[in-house]
Amino acid sequence: MSTVLYVVQIVVAVGLLILVHELGHFLTAKWFGVRVRKFAMGMGPPIVKWQRGDTEYSLRPIPIGGFVDLAGEHPEAEGADDPKALWRRPAWQRIVIFSAGVVMNALLAIVLFSAAFLIGVNVIAPVAGEILPGSPAEKAGIRAGDRILALGVAGQEPTPIQAFDDLMYAVTLENAGTEFTIAVERPADDAAEPVRKTFLVKSFRPEGSLGPMFGINVPQDTVLAKMLTTSPAYQAGLEVGDRILAVDGKPVTFLHQAAEALEQAPAGPVVLTIERKGREQDLRIDPAELKEYRYGLAPPTGVEKVLPDSPAEKAGIRKGDRIVQAGEVRWPTPSEVSEVVQAAGAGPGAPGVNLVLERGGERVEVTCRVAMMDAEDGQKPMIGLAMAGAVGDPVQIGQVEAGGAADLAGLRPGDIILSVGPDGKMPGDWNDVVAESRRAGTEPGAPVAVTVERGSQVVETTLAPDAVPYERFTLEGIAAKPLYVALPRIYNPLAAAGEGLKRTRLWFGRIYTSLAQMVRGQMSTQTVGGPVLIVQASLAIAEQGLGTLMTFWGMLGVSLAVLNFLPLPPFDGGHVLFAIIAKIKGSHVSLKVQTAFWAAGWVMVGLLILLIMWQDISRLM
Repeated sequence: MSTVLYVVQIVVAVGLLILVHELGHFLTAKWFGVRVRKFAMGMGPPIVKWQRGDTEYSLRPIPIGGFVDLAGEHPEAEGADDPKALWRRPAWQRIVIFSAGVVMNALLAIVLFSAAFLIGVNVIAPVAGEILPGSPAEKAGIRAGDRILALGVAGQEPTPIQAFDDLMYAVTLENAGTEFTIAVERPADDAAEPVRKTFLVKSFRPEGSLGPMFGINVPQDTVLAKMLTTSPAYQAGLEVGDRILAVDGKPVTFLHQAAEALEQAPAGPVVLTIERKGREQDLRIDPAELKEYRYGLAPPTGVEKVLPDSPAEKAGIRKGDRIVQAGEVRWPTPSEVSEVVQAAGAGPGAPGVNLVLERGGERVEVTCRVAMMDAEDGQKPMIGLAMAGAVGDPVQIGQVEAGGAADLAGLRPGDIILSVGPDGKMPGDWNDVVAESRRAGTEPGAPVAVTVERGSQVVETTLAPDAVPYERFTLEGIAAKPLYVALPRIYNPLAAAGEGLKRTRLWFGRIYTSLAQMVRGQMSTQTVGGPVLIVQASLAIAEQGLGTLMTFWGMLGVSLAVLNFLPLPPFDGGHVLFAIIAKIKGSHVSLKVQTAFWAAGWVMVGLLILLIMWQDISRLM
């Protein structure tokens, strides 16, 4: 029933955003005496329509828009001879009419934000979750569990941080390499008062990230949201919805604390204190009674990055290459490549390292010199590569454990995986292989059908994983949700309205700055979401209460206002642009020219919508 309620809330919110926007155009057009021929909610053929005065009102089935049809928008258009035609109104009135939808969206955002603070708002806690190894945050000394108090560009006055989102936007909306001052409150190891610390942290943008960051992940709650059927937690009897309260009597608030407590606990049985359906209970878990399913295979080692002016770059090694052989080692792991390089040694008399690479389905042989290069623990013989598992397309087997499940199934290093699972699914990347092998609903440890390509042969086999008892209990294979906390509720309507206005201005600034960041290449277009992502995010946020959902829709209202005011056809900003041009030149731009621009604009918008929806669906899958 809660999901049904959330869907109703989403439908009402979408309808409200569209209604308010179109109502802005409608009311101002009526105010200036322009004939409104149609006022439609939704797109597609009318489901219900009725006539009142000069205007036909209708409800339409596709809830992604709406429109107001004004008589005579151009002197050459249909209805241009109507005395109430839009083109007969002065330029400033036309600009007001075209801008009214955007203004109404901004006003609605203020109302939504204000009402939200009266009702009560939950936000993701401003606490550092997992700290990425080697990130600027780790190097600066920030720890998981630090509560973030304030943040600002170095040399400027820091701004108080109320939510993790505030931290994220403050960092992503500045260029990578910007130095920040960050003030945190760190819980003491004993019962003493928390310690306040200030750090200088420089943002960075690692390859593949959506934008600049510190390397601080979102804090995770200890409520289990998802579990693989093969996970230790599922086997131990934990259920989705359980909240972990303590590990061997040690209280935990965040998921990373629970994981760390389990790592620090002695190997063997462990006691989890959990809350299930409002009741607290202890769950004793013996890892020896749980099974770890090992498939005995791993992806090949791939080149993630080639350092500029390094021996690797000079040898012609490229990002995306797969390492087939390093020295005498076939299909080596990253650590084995490093061992071969260090064994070769650096210096004028050193022989260098022979590598066999796979690039675009072809083998490439190179000889790479070795140089002494800076590492975290001093200088070492290196060639200037960053390596990781090559998990993308083609999905290939790199390492096969001798005597393991993959070896017994006849799989070999270099095999290309064509399909996996009973349905013969073609994997898009290595994660698909793992997911299909361990997917929910499959009996844990059940054999998996695998088809591979080996040279010119196609080999079909069955992969039966080894069931090995765990040495210690871990939270591998589970997912949790962000940890939310409540902001102080505002009971004074005037104070709430002030906060609503402040939040609206903040989001206008964030969105315009985000667009500028995308243009400069500092932020990925992957951050943009469409209808699929909006519904998905709405359903997740709705769990945090109506006030929190209203802040999300207030942000969407601002986004809609910004999008619609871009000076491009077919947006409202495009209409305003043509009205300004007409005022400057003293006559309207010809209908033929406007129609061409509008047609091109609609084609671009259509392609953009398809691209965003494909991006949303790919992200969801």
